[in-house]
Amino acid sequence: MRKTILILCAILFLSATLSAVTFDYVSGEEGQRACLRLPRGAREVKALLYCHQNMTEEVLFRSDFFCKKMDSLGVAMAFIQGGSQNWDTSDGCQERFESIVSDFARTTEHPEIATAPIIPFGHSAQATFPWNFAAWNPDRTLCIISYHGDAPRTNLCGYGRANVEWGRTRNIDSIAGLMIEGEYEWWEARVRPALAFRMMYPESRISFLCDAGKGHFDLCPETQDYIARFIAKSLQDPRPARGVYYSRWYADGTESTDPHDQFWYHDAEMAELTRARYAESREKKMQYLSASLNGTPLVYDPDKHIKINATVTTDEFTVEPFFTDSTRTLPSDNHAAVRPRVTILSGPVIQTGDYTFRFDPDYFGFDPRRLWSGITLCLEAPGDDTYKSAVQELNIRLKRD
Repeated sequence: MRKTILILCAILFLSATLSAVTFDYVSGEEGQRACLRLPRGAREVKALLYCHQNMTEEVLFRSDFFCKKMDSLGVAMAFIQGGSQNWDTSDGCQERFESIVSDFARTTEHPEIATAPIIPFGHSAQATFPWNFAAWNPDRTLCIISYHGDAPRTNLCGYGRANVEWGRTRNIDSIAGLMIEGEYEWWEARVRPALAFRMMYPESRISFLCDAGKGHFDLCPETQDYIARFIAKSLQDPRPARGVYYSRWYADGTESTDPHDQFWYHDAEMAELTRARYAESREKKMQYLSASLNGTPLVYDPDKHIKINATVTTDEFTVEPFFTDSTRTLPSDNHAAVRPRVTILSGPVIQTGDYTFRFDPDYFGFDPRRLWSGITLCLEAPGDDTYKSAVQELNIRLKRD
C-alpha cells in the first residue's frame, strides 16, 4: 500500500559544511520514494528539476551552493527512487511521473507544479532517460541534462542495454540539451553520436561540456555552477531560435571551425565559459589521489568500475586522502600545494568533519535494490598553475552483524 508522508520532521542531507537541505514532501514506499524540495523564498515554482536516483544526483541535493542557485531561479527539485533508466513508457514510467507531479501540486499548495516545465537530469546509468523523457514530453520539457552520460538516441547507453526507439515523428527540436563528459572518463564513441545527432537534426540544440580535470563520479562546484547557468539561460529563453557554436573538446587544445565538430550554446557567454573550462586544465600535469581508511592504506584496482573498495564494521570511520604516484600506491610529492578533500557522492552517511564520517540509519534513500553500492565518496584536489585537478572515487561497504 502506497504511503504518503507530509514531512514534519525534516529529512536532512548534510553537505561537507554540515549545512542541511530539507525535503518539504516525501511520498511512496521505501525504494520507490518521490522527494521534493521547494525553492526557498519563491512564491511560484518556475520549473521542476526531475532527478532519478543513481549517484551524483544526490550531490545536488547535498550541495548548499547548488540549492541556493535553484532557489534564486524558483526551481523545485525532485529526487525519484526507482526511476526508469530508459523511459520506456510501456513500463508505466509516464503514468508514474504524472501521478508524482500531480501529488506534489496537490499536497504542497503549489498547484503550478502540475504544469511546471520539467528539467530531466540523470547521471551515468540514468543519463539516457532525460533525452527520452523530452522526446515523449517535448511540450513539457524546459531543458535536458545528461550528466557524465549519453548522447540522444545513442546505442551506447550507460545502463548497458538497447535504447528506446523514438520512431519517425518524435524529436527534441528547439529544446536545449546539455551533455557532460568527464575528461578522465573520455570515450570518443560516446561523443560522436551527439555531434551526428546535431547535424541530423539541425533544429536541435545540443550543448556539450567536457568536464575538464574531472572523472565519472564527481560533480564539482564549478560544474554545478555551469549547470545552474544552463538552466537559467533556458528559463530566459525556453525555445531558443538562435545560438552560437563552439568547438568540441580536444585534448591538444584544437578549436575546430568545422560545423561537424561544433556544439550549440545559448550565447557567447556560455561558449566562453566552456572555452575557459577547457583552458583551465590544458597542458598541465596529472596528480593522483588515494586514501587510508581508519589508518590503513586502501588498494587501487584499475580493473574495477569503482577503483577503490573497502569495508568497515563500525558506524564511525575516517577517510584520509593523500597524494600518490600514478599507480595510486606510493605517496608522492608531485602535486599542487593544496589540501585534498573528501566529499559524499551517495549513500547512508553523514560527514562529521573534513575526513570523518558516520553511518546514517535514517538515510532516506535506502533503496533495497541498491544496497550493494554502500557509501560512495570522492577524493578531490584542486589544480594550480602546474597540475590539473584530481579526483578519485571510492566505495565503502558497511559490514554489520
